[in-house]
Amino acid sequence: MALRQTLGVVIRLADLGEADKIVTLYTPATGQISGIAKGAKRSLKRFVNKLEIFSLLDLEYSDHYRLPIINQAELLNSHLPLREDYHAYTAAALVCELYRLWTHQGDHDQGLFALLNWVLARLQHREGRLESLVLFLARFYRRLGYQPDLSGCVSCRRLDRQAGPFRFQARQGTIVCSHCRPRSSAPGLSIATVRLLGRALELPLDKLSRLRLAPASTREALALFKEHDRVLLDRELAAWNFLGE
Repeated sequence: MALRQTLGVVIRLADLGEADKIVTLYTPATGQISGIAKGAKRSLKRFVNKLEIFSLLDLEYSDHYRLPIINQAELLNSHLPLREDYHAYTAAALVCELYRLWTHQGDHDQGLFALLNWVLARLQHREGRLESLVLFLARFYRRLGYQPDLSGCVSCRRLDRQAGPFRFQARQGTIVCSHCRPRSSAPGLSIATVRLLGRALELPLDKLSRLRLAPASTREALALFKEHDRVLLDRELAAWNFLGE
C-alpha cells in the first residue's frame, strides 16, 4: 500500500455512514482529490477540528483503493474566520465550489493552489472582501484559459472613455462599446472597471492586494463574472445569490 503526503485545502465535505467522511481537497501535486477519513466523526485525536471546509492541511494518505484513505492530517491553517462570518463564508464557499467544478484529479497547478490560498486569506478581512473576490475571479479564469476578452470593443476595438459604457457579451466572452451597440441589456462596464481588471492580470500575486476598486467597479465586475460563470457552466451557482447580503 503506497503512502503519499501532500498539502491540500478542503473544498468539500460529505458524510459517509455513521462514522466516516469523504474529504475533497485541492492539492498542488495532484489537483483535486477525494479521500475517506475513517472514523472522522468520532475521532478525538487524528482528525478533531482538522477536517473542516477551507482548512489547509498536510495529509498522509494511501491510494491503494479506489478512493484514497486519509491516515493523518496536520492542520496548517484553519482559516477559522471564514466559518465565523456569514459574508466571508458565502464568498469562500463560492471559491471552493468553483475549484470543485473546474478542477480534476491529475490536473494539478501550482498557480491555482497559490491563488486559492491567497483568496482564502484575503476573504478573512472585512474591508475589501468583494474586491478580493473580483481579483481572484479575474486570475482564476485566466489560469483556466477562459478569461473574458476585455482588450477593446469586439467590433471597433475602441477602449476609451468616449466609447463607454461597455457591455459584456457573455456568450462570446467579449465587450462591445456603446457606439456599436447602443441598446443592450447586458451587464455594463465603465472604462475604469475594464482597465482595473486588465491590471489585475498583470500584477504578481503578492502585489495583487494593492489594487483598489471603487464600489461601482466591484459591482460591475461581479455582475460580469456571475454571467460569465453561468454561461460557461450552463447553470447558476447558488452561492452567487448570497454575496453581499
